[in-house]
Amino acid sequence: MNRRDLFKLAGAAGAFAMLSPVRRLVAEPALPTKKRLVMVLAQGGWDVTYALDPKVQSAKIDVPVGAKRMFGNLDVFADASRPNVTSYFAKYAALTAVVRGISVASVAHQECLKRMATGTRNETNPDMGAIVAHDNGNDLPLPYLILGDTAYAGQYAVSAGRVGATNQIIALLDPAQAYQTNGRSPLVTTNAEDQLLAKYANATADRVKATRGALGYNKKRVDDYVEGIRRGKELQAVRDGFGTRGRTLTLASQVDLALDALGRDISQSVMLNTRLAWDTHDTNTDQAALHETTFAGLTQLLDGLAARPGGAAGSTLLDETVVVCFSEFSRTPKLNSAQGKDHWPVTSAMVIGANVKGGCAYGATTDGLEAATVDFSTGEKSANGRAVMSSHFVAGVLKACGVDAVGHLGPTEVFDAFVA
Repeated sequence: MNRRDLFKLAGAAGAFAMLSPVRRLVAEPALPTKKRLVMVLAQGGWDVTYALDPKVQSAKIDVPVGAKRMFGNLDVFADASRPNVTSYFAKYAALTAVVRGISVASVAHQECLKRMATGTRNETNPDMGAIVAHDNGNDLPLPYLILGDTAYAGQYAVSAGRVGATNQIIALLDPAQAYQTNGRSPLVTTNAEDQLLAKYANATADRVKATRGALGYNKKRVDDYVEGIRRGKELQAVRDGFGTRGRTLTLASQVDLALDALGRDISQSVMLNTRLAWDTHDTNTDQAALHETTFAGLTQLLDGLAARPGGAAGSTLLDETVVVCFSEFSRTPKLNSAQGKDHWPVTSAMVIGANVKGGCAYGATTDGLEAATVDFSTGEKSANGRAVMSSHFVAGVLKACGVDAVGHLGPTEVFDAFVA
């Protein structure tokens, strides 16, 4: 079902500002073409020395087994013990931009996650997925599909929906799979009953607007209530795209659902979560297996996007989608007494696919994994540059998606060296 079919079905109708110097807010080049967005979150804190930021063993840093390997112009830390990492970059390095030395200025999980996802320090602000969904695909049934555990919908909550850890959303969309009550079969309404329920809901909204919801915040919440009901009916029409209730959403399962939602024009943005134990305060060697699972999932995702037709003639979903893979922070350079690594306020991320200048690394860190200053025009290390903050990075991802980042984040400088 495409977007035009959904229109027929539905009928009508349907700030955080950095204190560093701000440039390119005037005469900004035209934004790239509007794209979809898939966010892959490695929640818990990955060790970037396992792949994205190659380092040499020294008194400053402990590195895993492996060595730097070049994939075109992109240097990655690889080893035969991590074949999925190697195979991913062998296949998709040319589409992948690695951004290094992103400073989150904190070592607290939720605080850093908030900054990396939203580009701000305010958890009531929307994250990248919510913004792209609102600006680029708000007419879809479920603009922002949240498959993981953590997301920030902000003021665009009515455009977002969570499926739940075992795909519980299907219980709301498919009466045949709904939860039974006292052993009785689920209630299935007739069209006439649906019309009565809709009439009651609209009358309730009109009554609230006439009394205390005519203006401002209250009016927005009432409008969201009505909009949520409309979106719910649209989703019921495409419920087969969500699979079955009780399906445990491993990363591989999330990828399958994401591909269906994007390919069928159900959603514009999707948030995936690896659901892996990245917080390796002890036994940091566990990071190897975590990287293997994650890069296998990324390969599955990109293979699926490349195999599905896009909206434009001759294009694929991969031509029309930006994928960002990130974690809230990285791990300390040195191992602790438990052979683990603790929280570190500098991280790396990958931006992949459409509107991305891949096959290269942007940003930099020192030999001890501290954020280096960078020339924002080229992305190269520069003594006269600045550190890349999480707000700069998020602004760059938004620009790659064709979204006006400054309009959402305020006068934040856009780190767009990786944007085509």
